Amino acid sequence: MSRHPGAGARARGMTLLETMVAAALATIILAAATALLLAGGRVVHNTEHVADSHDNARLAGETLLSAVRQAGAGMSEGLWVVSNGTPQRINPVFGGDGGGAGVLAATTAGNVPSVDGSDDLWLVVPDRNYLGRDCAPGAAMTVVKPGTGALEVNCVGVPSGAEPANPMLVASNMKSAALLTQASVTSTPPTATVSYLETGVPGFSNAPHKGGFQRGDLVYPVRLLHFFIGTNTSTGRKALMRAEGRPGADVAGRPFVDMGDPVVVQDFVEDFQVAFGLDAASTGDPARYDFQNGLKPEFTPGLRSVRVSVVATGRSPRRDNRNEAVLSEDLPLSVENHLPAAGPADGYFRSLFSRRAELPNLASASL
Repeated sequence: MSRHPGAGARARGMTLLETMVAAALATIILAAATALLLAGGRVVHNTEHVADSHDNARLAGETLLSAVRQAGAGMSEGLWVVSNGTPQRINPVFGGDGGGAGVLAATTAGNVPSVDGSDDLWLVVPDRNYLGRDCAPGAAMTVVKPGTGALEVNCVGVPSGAEPANPMLVASNMKSAALLTQASVTSTPPTATVSYLETGVPGFSNAPHKGGFQRGDLVYPVRLLHFFIGTNTSTGRKALMRAEGRPGADVAGRPFVDMGDPVVVQDFVEDFQVAFGLDAASTGDPARYDFQNGLKPEFTPGLRSVRVSVVATGRSPRRDNRNEAVLSEDLPLSVENHLPAAGPADGYFRSLFSRRAELPNLASASL
């Protein structure tokens, strides 16, 4: 009788030693997989943090540059304002230096002097629609009767749209201009009468040497924009802020003050620096402009360019392989003439956005 091979062999399980080896191997594999997963998560977190900081810096910088390029339309030879009852000619673009004092001191919300070394920037920006149809919201109106009192302007129909919260106007001959605090606009077709608070101030117009506003001058709405670094109370972190302004002497002796609560332009922006490029020799060569930190409000011929720099971080610190803040390289950046105070690294990666914008509205040849 034949026998099948192995018929007498007995089936057996794993020995204790084999079980222990298998368990050890499984533990090592799981630990390695967990470590790899955590490391991958940290890489993703750190990558997102760096991308966040790049985005925050770029968005803040592009917003600033957009406003800078619009500033000063019709004001290439300066803007007349009334400060403490006296007319003075100023730049439609000026700003304080974080390391400056007096008129060149940077300010924050409510025109409080800055203490963190960041700059601030004031811009007089026309309404985007000022070259639109007469009487439309934001559109320019044309002066039809010269003088220094209430302005009679060409306005066919009734001015439409709600009155702006900050009713500031500019009357301009497209070279020099005057800033008016609108009191009322009364329609008497085919013209309208614009009353303003500075009416009757001696020597106040877009061309004082001519004795008043002239026929053909344009009258259009503007905004006074104040950019600075402040603390966003929602996050407790620094942010780029913007306030609307009005005429009035601030603590530094400048002609504008904040009118209300500021708004957050971009979160997680910790430094803002501005350099002003002057073509004092009228060379017309951008490569030969002289750049300076801070620019006084008083009219400065030859202002042609602004260099804007912002430093931003991500939302949360980066982490190393031990899940601790990356301490060795994440430090505040030195930008322009601002050298941050020495201190321990905090794990926040910094992104720098720095770009120069020309000021076409302040170049008379471009009008």
